[in-house]
Amino acid sequence: MKKRLEEAENFYGNIRKVRHEMKNHMANIKGLAGAGEYGEIGDYIRRMDETMQELEYKYVTGNAVTDVIINDKCRRAEKAGIRFDADFRYGGEIPVFDRGIILNNFLDNAIEACEKLETGKGFIRLSLKRKKQFLILYVENSFDGATPISKGSPLPPTTKQSILPGIITEHGIGLENVRDIAERYFGGVNIKVKGDVFHVTVMLQQGEVGGR
Repeated sequence: MKKRLEEAENFYGNIRKVRHEMKNHMANIKGLAGAGEYGEIGDYIRRMDETMQELEYKYVTGNAVTDVIINDKCRRAEKAGIRFDADFRYGGEIPVFDRGIILNNFLDNAIEACEKLETGKGFIRLSLKRKKQFLILYVENSFDGATPISKGSPLPPTTKQSILPGIITEHGIGLENVRDIAERYFGGVNIKVKGDVFHVTVMLQQGEVGGR
């Protein structure tokens, strides 16, 4: 999470720098136009456009940290040929730290599952909805259909192997952390499998935090 905060700070810091330099850029373009250097203007604008593209976010959630997480996962998914769609607006009553843990874990798991499929067959859909005092996070993704949910457990078994026998893997710890967070907000985690699509729903109650 510290890394995500640093990335968010750097991103918005770069935006402020670009805004600060915009007047200088316009003055330079006017100077080139006045000198008749139209070819140079084209090159200058292309360089500006490249800089702006590096700072663009496909998804703007209203919060710097969730912006970084969701757009980072989106870029990672799309590079792997995975379709990624998100309908997510940050709700400030649930601390971003807790929401970051949930997003990182479930989106990482979704990407991992899709990477096992043929290129072009993977997809991930993320959405956040409000129902009265509840925030409901939905994540669904395609997978190979070979990840059963353990009987008596609301969470799927990890596909990552532990180096030491009897030690819970990082993947398993992450899922347990998500369930713990949901329970602290008097909510829960629900996982369903329909064919080759994995559905995860996390419900959190706003304004209420329970003890551990």
